[in-house]
Amino acid sequence: MIGAGVLWFAVMFGLGFLLGPVRILVLEPRLGPTGAVLVEAVPMVAAMTLLAPWVARLFDVAPTAAARLGMGAVGLILLLMADTLLGWLLFGRGVGSLLERPATWDGRVYLAMLLLFVLMPWLRRRA
Repeated sequence: MIGAGVLWFAVMFGLGFLLGPVRILVLEPRLGPTGAVLVEAVPMVAAMTLLAPWVARLFDVAPTAAARLGMGAVGLILLLMADTLLGWLLFGRGVGSLLERPATWDGRVYLAMLLLFVLMPWLRRRA
């Protein structure tokens, strides 16, 4: 389960890392922060839907709620750590910026995506 969570984090963070500059440099100036995050969410949700069962099968994660949510939780912990570190390195944002996110619509979309990230391995357990 831990190995699956690490890979779950790595593939999704890697995709987000590739899409992030497109969102910031191309979409945000045209659509604003919320529109840009919503556009980015589409390929991210599609990737989560396809990759969650693949990662779980690769690591033979049982289809139980505990095992699949554990995979998602490991991925989430790593994702939050990496996101916080990257935000600090690139934009000078501290840990407190995570607590401020629900104050904006794009932050709410981000939090919804985090919830989906944790739940997707369990939601797609029969795939």
